[in-house]
Amino acid sequence: MDWIKHSLIFRWSLAAFGYFALQMTDISSLNPEEKHVSSTSAVPEDARLARGQGPCSGRLELKHQGEWRALTVKDRQAGAQAYVRYALVACRQMGCGSVVSVEHNSNNTDSQQAWEVNFSCRGPESGLQECRSPSARRRIHGKDTWNSSLDVICSESVRLVGAADVCQGSVEVKSDQGWASVCEEGFDSEAQKVLCKELGCGPPGSFSGSFRKGEGPVLSKQFQCEGNESHLGECASSVRNNCRTAAGILCRNVNELRLVGGETHCKGILEGKQGGEWRPLADSFSFQRPEHSAKVCEHLGCGGLISTSGSYSPKRQRVWKLSYNCRGHGPSECSVWEESSTYHHISLSCSEGVRLVDGTQRCSGKLQVKSGDSWASVCYESFSPETAVVACRDLDCGFADHFHGSGYHLSQIWGPVFRCKGTEKHLVDCPSTTLNATTEPSECGKAVLNCVERPIQPFTKLYTSQGPVDYKNREVLKGHRFAISCSYSSPYNVSSIRLRFGVDSDHPSEQSMAPNQNEAVFIFPAAENVHLGTYKCDYNFDFSKETFSEPRIMQLTVKELEDVRLVNGQSRCAGTLEVQHQDEWRAVSSLHSWGLQEAAVVCRQLGCGSAVSTSRVQLPDPARPAWRFYTDCDGSEHALMGCGSVRKCLSSSGSTEVVCSDILLPPNKPVMYMGEYDLEQNVLLFKGHSFSLKCYVEPQYPGGSFSLMFTGSNPTSYTLPAVNHSASFRFAAAEPAHQGNYSCVYHNYVFHQNFSNEGQSLSLIIQVEYDVMLDDGVFREDDSEACAGRLLVFQEEQEWRLLSAESTVWDLKHAAMVCRQLGCGSAASTKQIDLVHNTHVYRFFSDCEGSEPALMDCGSVQLWFSSTAIEVVCTDETITSLRKQGGHK
Repeated sequence: MDWIKHSLIFRWSLAAFGYFALQMTDISSLNPEEKHVSSTSAVPEDARLARGQGPCSGRLELKHQGEWRALTVKDRQAGAQAYVRYALVACRQMGCGSVVSVEHNSNNTDSQQAWEVNFSCRGPESGLQECRSPSARRRIHGKDTWNSSLDVICSESVRLVGAADVCQGSVEVKSDQGWASVCEEGFDSEAQKVLCKELGCGPPGSFSGSFRKGEGPVLSKQFQCEGNESHLGECASSVRNNCRTAAGILCRNVNELRLVGGETHCKGILEGKQGGEWRPLADSFSFQRPEHSAKVCEHLGCGGLISTSGSYSPKRQRVWKLSYNCRGHGPSECSVWEESSTYHHISLSCSEGVRLVDGTQRCSGKLQVKSGDSWASVCYESFSPETAVVACRDLDCGFADHFHGSGYHLSQIWGPVFRCKGTEKHLVDCPSTTLNATTEPSECGKAVLNCVERPIQPFTKLYTSQGPVDYKNREVLKGHRFAISCSYSSPYNVSSIRLRFGVDSDHPSEQSMAPNQNEAVFIFPAAENVHLGTYKCDYNFDFSKETFSEPRIMQLTVKELEDVRLVNGQSRCAGTLEVQHQDEWRAVSSLHSWGLQEAAVVCRQLGCGSAVSTSRVQLPDPARPAWRFYTDCDGSEHALMGCGSVRKCLSSSGSTEVVCSDILLPPNKPVMYMGEYDLEQNVLLFKGHSFSLKCYVEPQYPGGSFSLMFTGSNPTSYTLPAVNHSASFRFAAAEPAHQGNYSCVYHNYVFHQNFSNEGQSLSLIIQVEYDVMLDDGVFREDDSEACAGRLLVFQEEQEWRLLSAESTVWDLKHAAMVCRQLGCGSAASTKQIDLVHNTHVYRFFSDCEGSEPALMDCGSVQLWFSSTAIEVVCTDETITSLRKQGGHK
């Protein structure tokens, strides 16, 4: 007995069972005691099909070392029939019939422990224990985690024996005494069809020869089938003790298809069964075209094709790859599939109970719905626009563009009459009634439907004050009013039409309105630069407000066109009015309709302010024709030709003169003079310096006056007459109160009216510190200025330096200017002092008379070297007190 036991253990260790190993303990790493224990425990105690719908279907599990785990296979090079042979043996071991299908499911979400086996089966074995291993190494290994399994479905009461193929062999049926042969009598073509269908195989084929007899009892069973049964057990049968056993059967191994992993049986990953094994289908040669996918949907009993795509799996899996010989054929037409492994597979989405047939594309054709196992056309006479919308949505074809009737039903299979609201997701969600069976075929035309991705574009048109604009020239004159019309043609009720502008900018705008007679008109009062760009017009429907049509896009250009001007008036804002029309400039005749409101539009268009006056004047050239103006202006418009039109006027008694408020040219920014320097930019002044501001204007009209406007701590103004178009305003000494903005306003009396125009402003900043200083060598915590000591001068962008006593012009008059500027009274004395070394100093140059408010208003300095400096003593402090405090030596 021990010899037999070890012999069985040895036979078990010779098998190999596939691939996908996650964890493996090599027997060579075990010590002799561990090897002995492993050898004695290598034979599985049992196997089962778990988590299925019965004892003959489910996940193949193995009990080893007292623990049930799913079976996984180590051999990664297992051939196409490997899993089928494992299933053959498993079905036999479970006491079930033949293999109906086997699937290596590698997409399980529950990652659990598994047994990894290292043996293979030939097929005839009675149990997995008899399958052989290629070596004497361990045949079962524990895997900590694994998410794949071998899912098997066996027939329960019928099997084919004597061959390794699942679709051929000698027929046996299950009885109380075991598996019994089938009598040849009665086992005709109808019974063979039922048997092949039960085993998931194709129809029976011709066969000559015999298979190995089963090991069942002599008892046989005789069947009488009609051919429409689903299982052989549904056929009438009787037991025969003495009959000739049927030789065998060969069912065609037809490839089957299915969609798995989707919401319904019509959506998911496309899988095919070949030789009993289900695998995903791959299409490495890109044979999968829409027409092939549509045939798959039809083959599966689904509706129309919605989409097909190549999907990606995060890990490599075993697949059926369409053979190169299948070029030009889809998976439902070509049975030549090759075993392979890849990360890619095919995914399909088909509608369930609706389809379009005989159309030029996937989303057009005759609408049909599923009626039992057949397809019924939908009647056009009872077909509504809302039903068309739902049908297109159900097919994932977007929106129903149009529908019509074509021909009449010749079949007595009638589809239901749908009464959709248009908001349903699927056609089956709509209320429906069955068409009256007594209705004559001539009364029911077939509904033909054309779906598009979105509702078709609307029509757009651009209008200006001069009428409609040509499609190729979408141009509006600046200041002219314009309008954009959006219209449509549709059998549905439109909810709103919207016009979007600047959708790609930072400030998009949108207008919406309900249509009026299939049209919406969006009016813009005046074209400005902001209206330049892209406009998009679209619309939506009452029953589908979230879905907008394809937008109609319009590119709009705003043109800067000077079609109005004032001439012969010494200003662009006053003179005789001329208008350009049809590329010709002409004066505007002074007739009845012209008034101040039209003149106001001219002034606004020219950027000349408001209208002051308008009057009749003589034509400069009476022989030349003028324009006669026809008005519809209220005075608020931005362009004259936007509210009026002109025609030739062959004779006129005069032309029109317009005077606008901005007739005067604006004066220039004030120019500041400080000594001999003029500064036009914002200015920084030292306290105490004199300065002047000059206003001037370009020559236009003689005379006039200037007002210097000051805005600061104490706003005020100063006025002087204009002399040669300018005026200068002088300030004796810069004080903090002078800090602020200054601007010039020019006034003049022309055209019997007073006019004014203000120019740009100049900003004046007063530096609180002085640019002269007396240094007595004493630090003062109150930051008060010294009134006696060495004289220092500051030059902008340089630094403080002593003033050299070598200057021949220096005297008490200049010292008095320093004391006055510093607020130290008058000058008491000034003299030369000696320095220890030659050093960098300023040499002073003068053009002073002594009355100036600041030394540097009339003086200038240059950098030099000297060993002398100037000392100044003002009346607010004596030299004696300075020397007592430790001043200059």
